Amino acid sequence: MLIVGLISGTSLDGIDAALTEVAEERGGLSCKLREFSTIPYSAELQASLFALLDARTPAAPALAALRDVCALNFAIGEEFARAAQRVIVSSGLQPQLIASHGQTLYHLVQPDGRTPFVRSTLQMGEPALIAQRTGVTCVADFRVADVAAGGQGAPLVAYADYELLRSPAESRALLNLGGIANVTLIMTRANPERVAAFDTGPGNMLIDLAMRSLFVPHQRFDRNGEIASQGTVNDALLEWLLAHPYFARPAPKTTGHEEFGSQYFGTAWSKAEALGCAREDFVATLTQLTARTIAAALPEGIDRIVVSGGGAHNATLLRMLADALRERFRQAPVVSLSDDFGLPVDAKEAMAFALLGFQAVRGESNNLPASTGAKNRVVLGKIVPGANYRTLMQSLWQS
Repeated sequence: MLIVGLISGTSLDGIDAALTEVAEERGGLSCKLREFSTIPYSAELQASLFALLDARTPAAPALAALRDVCALNFAIGEEFARAAQRVIVSSGLQPQLIASHGQTLYHLVQPDGRTPFVRSTLQMGEPALIAQRTGVTCVADFRVADVAAGGQGAPLVAYADYELLRSPAESRALLNLGGIANVTLIMTRANPERVAAFDTGPGNMLIDLAMRSLFVPHQRFDRNGEIASQGTVNDALLEWLLAHPYFARPAPKTTGHEEFGSQYFGTAWSKAEALGCAREDFVATLTQLTARTIAAALPEGIDRIVVSGGGAHNATLLRMLADALRERFRQAPVVSLSDDFGLPVDAKEAMAFALLGFQAVRGESNNLPASTGAKNRVVLGKIVPGANYRTLMQSLWQS
C-alpha cells in the first residue's frame, strides 16, 4: 500500500512528507521510501506556534483564545495537505492513504498512580481538511487511544522500530535526534512486551532555540554542529543542566516544550550569562547535555545505536555522543545511521507513521504498552474518509 506519512516534530521547523510503500512480507512488515520532501513552516506560522507555546508558561498571559487555537489548527491542516500534495505530485504516484502525526502543541502531564505520567495532547493539523484537499483517506490523532488505555500516548515510533529494526543477532538502541531525543531499546530476541522506549531529554530543541535567539542573522539550527565546535563546554553550567528532575525520572516517560521549551531556555541562558559563558560555549554545553543524557539513559549490553532525525547531521553532537559512550561503557556500542537499514535519517519518523496508518486501517494494534505505559494493546488512529474511502475499504476486505 502506498501511504504518505506526515509529521512535524517538537522543533516546529516544518513538515516531513514521506511517500512510503508499506507491505506485509512473510509475516513481517516492510517499508520502502518512494519520495520524500521537507516543507518548512512559513515564518508567520512558526511564530504563531511559538506564541501559543509561550502563552502556556506561568510567566506569560493565559492560553490563547479558543478561536485562535481553532484557526491555527486549520492553518496547520492546510500546510499538511499542501505537503502531502507536493510529495504526491513530485512522485507521480497516487497513495491510498495519508497518515498524519500532526503538530503536537500541548501536553498535560499528570501522575495517575498506575504509570509515572499520563499525557493528554493537543494535536493540530485538521485531518478532515487533509482528506478533503487531497481526496485521500487520512488516519490521524494516533496518541489518544493509547492515553485512553492508561498510557502516555508516546513514544509511538517504538512500534515501527520493533517491526523494522529488531535483530536476532544484536541488541539495538534506536535513537531519534529530533527536538526531543527518544530511544527504543530492543534487546536480542526481545518480544514486544520487553521493548522499552522513552524520551531521554532535549535533542535539538535547546540548541535550536539558542541559534534562533542569540545569533544574527537568526539561524534555525546549528548546521553540522559548527557553532558548538567553536565553543567550550562549561562544566558548572552542564552540572546545573543535568540536575533537572526529568533525567532522574523513571521510564516510561516523555517530555517536550512544557519542560524544555522557551521558559527553561531563558532560565538556562541567564545562568550561562552569570557564569560568563559566550554564546558558542552555551551551544557547546547544550550539545554536550544532549550527548551525556542519551549515554546515561542506555543500559549495559547494547551492541549498536541506530541514529535518525535532524540531529544525525550534527557532527559535533555525534562526536560528543561517541565520547560519552566510551566514558560510560567498557565496550561502547557501534553507532550507525538508519540510512544503513533502508530508512533515511530525515524520513524515518514520517515513514514510521505511514506504517502505523497501515496497521490502523487494517484493524491491527499498533502500540507497544511496555513503551507507553498503556494497560493493553490498542488500534491507534482515527480514520477520516476521503474520496477514495470506499475503494480503499474494498481493497482491504478483498486482501
